[in-house]
Amino acid sequence: MRYSDDVIEDIRFGNDIVEVINGYTSLKQRGSSYVGLCPFHKENTPSFSVSPDKQLYHCFGCGASGTVYNFIMDIENYDFLDAITYLANRINYPLPEPNGSFDNSLTEKKQILYDIHKIVAKKFYENLSNPQAQIANDYLDKRGINRNTRIKFGLGYSLFKKDDIYTFLKQKGYNDELILESGLVIKTKNNLFFDRFFGRVMFPIIDVQGRIIGFGGRDLTSSKTSPKYLNSPDTLIFNKSYNLYSINIAKNNKNKELILVEGYMDVIALCQVGINNVVASLGTAFNENHIKLLKKYANKVITLFDSDDAGIKATLRAIPILVENGINVRVAQVKDAKDPDEYISKFGANSFTQFLNNAKSYISFQIIQKMKDYNINDPIQKIDFTKEVSKIISALSSPVERDVFINEASQITKISKDAIYEEVNSILSHNNNTFKVTNKKPKKNINNNKLDEARQSILYILATNINIYNILKNYITPDDFLDDVYIKLANLIFELNEKNQPIYPAEITLKFENTEEQQKVSKVFMLKVDFSNSDNLEKVINDQIKIIKKSYFNKIISENKNLEKVEKALKDNKTFDKLYINI
Repeated sequence: MRYSDDVIEDIRFGNDIVEVINGYTSLKQRGSSYVGLCPFHKENTPSFSVSPDKQLYHCFGCGASGTVYNFIMDIENYDFLDAITYLANRINYPLPEPNGSFDNSLTEKKQILYDIHKIVAKKFYENLSNPQAQIANDYLDKRGINRNTRIKFGLGYSLFKKDDIYTFLKQKGYNDELILESGLVIKTKNNLFFDRFFGRVMFPIIDVQGRIIGFGGRDLTSSKTSPKYLNSPDTLIFNKSYNLYSINIAKNNKNKELILVEGYMDVIALCQVGINNVVASLGTAFNENHIKLLKKYANKVITLFDSDDAGIKATLRAIPILVENGINVRVAQVKDAKDPDEYISKFGANSFTQFLNNAKSYISFQIIQKMKDYNINDPIQKIDFTKEVSKIISALSSPVERDVFINEASQITKISKDAIYEEVNSILSHNNNTFKVTNKKPKKNINNNKLDEARQSILYILATNINIYNILKNYITPDDFLDDVYIKLANLIFELNEKNQPIYPAEITLKFENTEEQQKVSKVFMLKVDFSNSDNLEKVINDQIKIIKKSYFNKIISENKNLEKVEKALKDNKTFDKLYINI
């Protein structure tokens, strides 16, 4: 959903940028700004500046720039909606529901459910110290899960007592309706209440905001009637089809690559040896909703499911969903061990890292799986198999990719490259697969550093000095800035100045939707121009105006087929060369 500008601005206004950023890196006041070490790159001398007046930050070292939203998005690896939610929660601002209405009762109920899960998670963790939890501690010891990892993931134990959590929550003052809505307690037909989880190792499920939204429980009783793993049901705050286990940790990976595994213990085992970019689905097949969440933090995925039939089927189901959504997919399958956890125990973390580095492309995996269905020593089956392989390869849109995988398929199958090429080309020809060529001419790159500096400086001056604006508006227009972002920014500045309205940098920055545009705009407002030396300023303005106008005229001359317009641009260009603007 898209929140209104008023909501976005209210939340920004309530989160002072200096206060927020100071929670991540120490800031010291220097004049009207605050400076500190940049949290986005290593440096010894502070180059990170925060302006409380403009409510913007800018690093003169790495170029990071923006509003408080941009900062939270970059530091926490959130998307814009996550940043809004985070900052709204920080100041207890009630966000509107998807239909646009403010349902405070619903917001309050969600917060109560978050609180319930938080205190229950703490109780489950504390239960590990209970003598009854020896079976759970023995299990975790056997799996090699150390104390620090147990704390990191908040692992716990639900006592083998059917109403332990129900009684606990009642004592905390929660009513039956809220307790039932949490999904942690079930009501029978006889109006009896009993816990959903008992006698299980507990795994808190945490969302990207760091809130506990549900639980998974691993049965330790060897019961044939109880499922081995049990998850929380869907509630007001939890839906297993929209969440991934450990996404709160994995989202911070910088390589934009996630490892997709089957279960909780696989995630935990990998994290314990320092591999933190790992997630697992929550007892449901990997689906499009998982993709939407995953794509916020990764464009590459290694699937690492068990090597049994169920794991292979899960991998084959996940591949097309990932590929169709533009994810670069590789496949890893453990050998000589039933799962990643056992592999690490047997062969060590270094061996496992090397194993991941050697993950196969999804095409190779699909070919190998197809190979199991055929006896390629039989000439007829070998032909059928070659056709199946060629279908897989012909589905690739890139000729380079097809060439690579034809070579790889030849090595795997021992079928000649020429034969596979011929079959692939036959399929492509039959499907009439051709590449579309557009008649659009490539735009010339006129955004050099000198031009960018000129546009940024003039825009800053237009936004911060109304007297100079009133002079320059007779010589320059928003369209002269050429770049779409700068044109939009110039239009906003011109409009506000003409209405004699104040220009608030952070508010204007948020009128641009994507983060790249916002950073571009905030960089303009974080410039520092000395207005005290009028002679020098006048010369600089004239030089920079001429750079902007010259680029504009050159674009008309090079791209316009209308002879009259070209002649006018040539004439105007000569006129502007001789012009001097008095400030």
